[in-house]
Amino acid sequence: MSMRTNRRAMLFALESDYNDGTTTPAAATDAILTREITVTPLSGNDIERNFVRPYYGNSPRAPGEKHVQVEVEVELNTSGTAGTAPPWGKMLRCCGFSEVIQDTIDVTYAPVSENEDSGVFFAHVDGNLHKGRGVHGTAAFTVNAENMPVIRFTLRGLISPVTQEALPSVTLSQWRDALAVNTMNTEPLNFMGATVPFNQFSLDMSGEVVHRKLVGSNDIQITGRAPSGQLTIEDPGVSTKNYFEISQNAGTGALTLTHGKTAGEIIEIAMPKVGIESPTYSDQDGTQMLSINYRPEPIDGNDEVTIVTK
Repeated sequence: MSMRTNRRAMLFALESDYNDGTTTPAAATDAILTREITVTPLSGNDIERNFVRPYYGNSPRAPGEKHVQVEVEVELNTSGTAGTAPPWGKMLRCCGFSEVIQDTIDVTYAPVSENEDSGVFFAHVDGNLHKGRGVHGTAAFTVNAENMPVIRFTLRGLISPVTQEALPSVTLSQWRDALAVNTMNTEPLNFMGATVPFNQFSLDMSGEVVHRKLVGSNDIQITGRAPSGQLTIEDPGVSTKNYFEISQNAGTGALTLTHGKTAGEIIEIAMPKVGIESPTYSDQDGTQMLSINYRPEPIDGNDEVTIVTK
């Protein structure tokens, strides 16, 4: 019987120690409700042998160190209860974020530069099971008008043999429906002191995730980050806010996106200091818009971005 591309499942759990070898995600508690699962079973390079011979043709290759990579997209939702971590929180933790929970109040995620959490994923592609251990990754957020808000995770793990396994019977009730991005659910952006309507917002953490290939030390590590994003906002006019002048003078300011208006459903993405590139004009149904690339910058360190659910 043919294998089906739309029969897939993803499980994820945090490790107690890096590549502990014992953590196994459970279908009842660790299933991920995805919009997409893309698996690269053997990511990495082979080794060229480069023989010199008296005739043309390819030289054979030797296998190099490989890792397994998955890209998963999930809705940017909340747990429904203020002070309870959202279901995507543990994946964000293995992407170089800390998690601070204030019971009944909020959960805050902020970037870290050392001692990142690691995880284990089980990616089921119909009958094939791909396991990744010692997982680290990076995350990208997209909040566009008349769409669902999403997070896209790119996760890399140490490779295990691919095995044939039945698809798990997963529990997905912890994944509440996200709120659609619209005027009813989403506030205008607070951007450098001005309140501006928008139709596109993205933030890519651009974590540098490397597979270290040292003899005797085989691991996946986060070695840096360079977050950036794009906005498309309604042009407020230079008399209200002159983003051209700010860009020309290398000015900076705060950027905050708030999605959700009821306790337990609010997500806030805040950046206290962003610089912007030269704005350009665009059109949205006859309304003049500005398209702006931005770059969050740290102030005291590990504070350039916070994601808060409350």
